[in-house]
Amino acid sequence: MTSRTERFRKATLATLRTLSGDATLTPPAGLTFDNEADMDEAQRLKTRGLTDAYALKTRYHDPDLPVPVMSPEARHIFDTLEQARCEIYGSRHLDGVRANLHHRLVERGKILKAPEMTTRKDMPSSLALELLARESMLGYEFGPELGETALQQWRKSLSPQAKLALRHLAETQSDQKKFMQAGQELLASLGLVKKAAHEAGTDNPLQQTQDETGESQSQEGSDDTASEESGQQAVATEQEDDANTESASPGSDEMEALLTEGEQGNEEAAGPSHEKEENCALDSAIFPDGYKIYTREFDEIIPADELCDAEELHFLREQLDRQLEQTKEFVSRLAHRLQRRLLAQQQRHWSFDEEEGILDAARLPRIVSNPSLPLSYKLESNIDFKETIVTLLIDNSGSMRGTPITTAALCSDILARTLERCGVKVELLGFTTRAWKGGQSRYKWTENGKPPKPGRLNDLRHIIYKSADIPWRRARLNLGLMLRDGLLKENIDGEALLWASRRLRSRPEHRRILMVISDGAPVDDSTSSANTPDYLDDHLHKVIARLEADLGLELLAIGIGHDVTRYYANSVTISSAADLGDTMVSQLSALFTPSTKRRRTVMN
Repeated sequence: MTSRTERFRKATLATLRTLSGDATLTPPAGLTFDNEADMDEAQRLKTRGLTDAYALKTRYHDPDLPVPVMSPEARHIFDTLEQARCEIYGSRHLDGVRANLHHRLVERGKILKAPEMTTRKDMPSSLALELLARESMLGYEFGPELGETALQQWRKSLSPQAKLALRHLAETQSDQKKFMQAGQELLASLGLVKKAAHEAGTDNPLQQTQDETGESQSQEGSDDTASEESGQQAVATEQEDDANTESASPGSDEMEALLTEGEQGNEEAAGPSHEKEENCALDSAIFPDGYKIYTREFDEIIPADELCDAEELHFLREQLDRQLEQTKEFVSRLAHRLQRRLLAQQQRHWSFDEEEGILDAARLPRIVSNPSLPLSYKLESNIDFKETIVTLLIDNSGSMRGTPITTAALCSDILARTLERCGVKVELLGFTTRAWKGGQSRYKWTENGKPPKPGRLNDLRHIIYKSADIPWRRARLNLGLMLRDGLLKENIDGEALLWASRRLRSRPEHRRILMVISDGAPVDDSTSSANTPDYLDDHLHKVIARLEADLGLELLAIGIGHDVTRYYANSVTISSAADLGDTMVSQLSALFTPSTKRRRTVMN
């Protein structure tokens, strides 16, 4: 073996063991270095991609979790989804690894002739579901090199249940157990497995719940049923093609070997093990003192890009960019200031009045004035800097129309870019309602004879502008949606806070900050007229009190044009985008200092 080949072998082996976290892991079958000197760049990329995929599967896959009994075809898709999860979640901070894995995926697509697939029937269900799941977890769509035309046909044919399952695959990628449940739902929506998987209990994140009146909210419409049946027939007719295509392809054997080999080493499951217990504890008191929901049937959690076509999103983003032109210099200054603050917390900590160490020059004047006092010393020590995630929850109510919502969009954009530059994960969420004055929820209540005190009586719309694992550049268009006419309606803040906090709790980061951008009180005419006038306001106060008492969460607020200190103990109020200057730099830096928790600040 030549010295060049040996260096390549050592580098590959070191990468394999570092990524996997297993210092004794050996390369997967089929990975050899005998002729490395003769390998071209494509062959080296293939080797790197195989190494990275195997290492990440070893690290993030727990083979001890039970897998439900299913057909060989369904099990192949199920395992492929798990491989995709390990690759995407494991490479989220590693650009080079992500590039190697993407090259491997494209090469496998070429072997399967994905670029030549133009219709839904051309693309096997196993490949289509894997690519759709990868798109959902990555947050962007693939191009022509992976059969974009055929994939578009698959997207259009998916039932609402399948689309919901794909969204949950993305949201649960840090937790293998919940990801498996979402994968079962995806397969069930296409008729590949029975729906017994989501009848087992409340562990399933997709299971429909019942409202406070005891009425079941899990109702399937005739359109959904028809769509599901057509999906079952389509998948059933394609499974023979899947088997023939994949058995004939030289890439499928390699991937199957990879999936099998990846179950051999010492693995650690991705995601926090205590997530389920935390969520259950929150759900048990989610509606304190009798707060009720009349129906959840018409609520929705939806990505921003599904509410608007791409052309309009580009137009709205251009409007926002024109507003941001004057803030370029400020963004850079804010980023540097905040980064210094975060790094200072990360790198050192000083303890004073010690008996030995470095002489504390600040204490020398008191020695001069009173020589009988002992000298004072200080000691510097390194401290662990906890990984941080910030969720920005943005009020998308009608009262924010005009300057307030533009200011909120500017704040969100600036904060997201700044925190990302500082290595802080950011999630951008919005909340409003689907209709004015109750929508379908109120119509159903009226049809049922208007029972007294129905509780919340409107259709919620919770919007995901940017997930935590998606870079800002891939979600930047979505923020323009806030400027769209017709989006802003009514706001039910209490439930939005609970939704955002549950998403935040599921994250693996140690420090979790929930920052609310709002203009004041919750408003929903339908709920207020059918209950007491302060029904939503009272619920918001109690939810905030619960979250502020939670030691695992830091709750902050930015009031746009209104003082929100009567709700939030730790808040900042700004009146216009002009306040995003030096004062904002100082106050925002202070918000990320733990000692400032529960401090009220008003900026005029």
